[in-house]
Formats: sequence, structure tokens, C-alpha cells
Amino acid sequence: MSRENREKFTLNCQVSPFTDNSTQLALARYQLIYSTIGLVLGLICVLGGIYLFIQGVAGEMNWSLKVFGNESVIANAAPGAILFIVGLFLVIVTKFKFKHIQPK
Repeated sequence: MSRENREKFTLNCQVSPFTDNSTQLALARYQLIYSTIGLVLGLICVLGGIYLFIQGVAGEMNWSLKVFGNESVIANAAPGAILFIVGLFLVIVTKFKFKHIQPK
């Protein structure tokens, strides 16, 4: 996956270097909180999916999702697999990224 494609899935917090330091600190702190919550929820989903899979929870679920022009279709998957995929998606989407933009 190229860098441009990875950045599409990441919430970015871009701040001018000339922004007040207290504002930059607050933005970084809230971005970290957001990312940590996403990571914890994603980890819970991944572990829950693994647990359901190991326990042999049977069933069939269909997944169809369209987001920003991308489509994901999974047919006849076990509930544990769906929960695992949701957890991975949460971890990827809420990845921490805070950077300064260069003024033009």
C-alpha cells in the first residue's frame, strides 16, 4: 500500500508551526486520546473475534460496506471473523498522526 493510500485511512491533525504552543498541545492530547480509545476498542474487537473463532461459534453473516467509493463484501463469514475485521478497521482508522504543515 502506497503512502498516499495509507494516509487516506488515517485521521490527520495538521497544525501550522506558528500556532500557539498551548493549542498545539491540546490538539495533540485530544488526538492521542482519540487514537488510544480507537486502539483499545479495536483490540477488544480483535480479541473478541479470536475468542468467538476459538470457541467455534457457528453462524453465517454477510457484510456489505461502501465507504468513500471503496466497497467491502464478505459472504457467509463466521461472527468471529467479522468482529476481527471490524477491530482491525478501528485500529487502522484511528491511527495517531500529528504533524506540522509548512507555511507557503
